[in-house]
Amino acid sequence: MTRCDAVSPRLAGPKHRARSVMDSREEILEETGRALRRARRARDLTLRDVGAMSQGQFKPTAVAGYERAERAISLERFCALAQLYGMSPERLLSQILWRIRGRPEPIIDRRRLPDLPSDEAGTIGDFLEEVRRLRGNSEGETITIRIQDLEVLATVTGHQLRDFLEDLRPALTADASRD
Repeated sequence: MTRCDAVSPRLAGPKHRARSVMDSREEILEETGRALRRARRARDLTLRDVGAMSQGQFKPTAVAGYERAERAISLERFCALAQLYGMSPERLLSQILWRIRGRPEPIIDRRRLPDLPSDEAGTIGDFLEEVRRLRGNSEGETITIRIQDLEVLATVTGHQLRDFLEDLRPALTADASRD
């Protein structure tokens, strides 16, 4: 958050309002680009692969421009690109907003899993063990979970992310459920 963001738009002069809006636009473009790049790379796709998969709908240079925040992406193209990556646009957007709002990556304390609803504790515990195994980290009682992982867990347990975070709150060491 910049100093301008903390000032009420009504109290700030036009110059400050324009600067605040510009910071927000740039931040949105940058985080959207990072999220698009993470989604593409998570699927081991090159920019050329995206062009080929989309049958030319997405030129590699255009996708690269989105990822570098040099070009704004329309809502229609954002949705199409998310779907090309096999993601719901809502899920990708939630990741972007999570980071723009400055929310921390949640840290789950494994010792607190018994405090969770019993039907979810087992699923979450198994998932955490698999993440630890994949990361080669068997030490410690806490583990940092990416927002993407939380979304998967929420889906697996049949919850919306916000509701899932509320249920998960007893096991969190960083309060990821704050607004």
